[in-house]
Formats: sequence, C-alpha cells, structure tokens
Amino acid sequence: MPPKEDISNQRTLADVAYQFLWGAMAGLVLALIPLALSMPTLTLWNIAGTVALAMVGGTLSALFGKRFLHALMTLLESFPPIA
Repeated sequence: MPPKEDISNQRTLADVAYQFLWGAMAGLVLALIPLALSMPTLTLWNIAGTVALAMVGGTLSALFGKRFLHALMTLLESFPPIA
C-alpha cells in the first residue's frame, strides 16, 4: 500500500507568497544595513545588489519555509543595536 501524504504538511500558494515577502523584507534589511552606515551614492550596482539580496532572501524563504526564516531572524538578532 503506498504511503499517504500528510495534508497538514502541504503549503498553500498563500503561505509560499507570505514567506517570500518576509524573506524579501529580511533580505532588504540585510542589504540596507551597510548602505545606511556608509551613506554611498546611489549607483546602479548599489541598487542592483540591494534588489538581488532581497530576491535571494525571498526565494530561499519560499523554498525552505520557516526553517530559513528562523535562521535569518536569528542572524538579524545577533547584530548589535545601532545607536
């Protein structure tokens, strides 16, 4: 008899989109930290790097789900406060 898939383990499209948005926001925060500290001029490379890091964070979050988001939040919490 073939094993049945657990219905509670399946993710909906809304869950994947929600996790993508959270990952993209966290990636955006990671990209903006060095930009906020050094105040560089807006160049194409700075904008492309920021967008790329946000997209990578969103994609990894959509693929790996809450495991990736938890690891990313742990990383963000390890940074010292900027004051």
